[in-house]
Amino acid sequence: MNKFLFDHQLAAMKADRSGSAEERVAAADMVGGRAKQLAEWRKANGLSDRGWPTDERTPSEEQ
Repeated sequence: MNKFLFDHQLAAMKADRSGSAEERVAAADMVGGRAKQLAEWRKANGLSDRGWPTDERTPSEEQ
């Protein structure tokens, strides 16, 4: 779980510091993907997702 959170935080920092539009899109995709992994892990382990990062990408953006 700590690794999931660490990776999500790194992706969020990259999104915040991205220089070009392409870098921002890639970083935002990483943030969404990490949040999705966190949610799936928590669900699989019977844990609540309340207060945890969520995947805010629209369905067409998910990969």
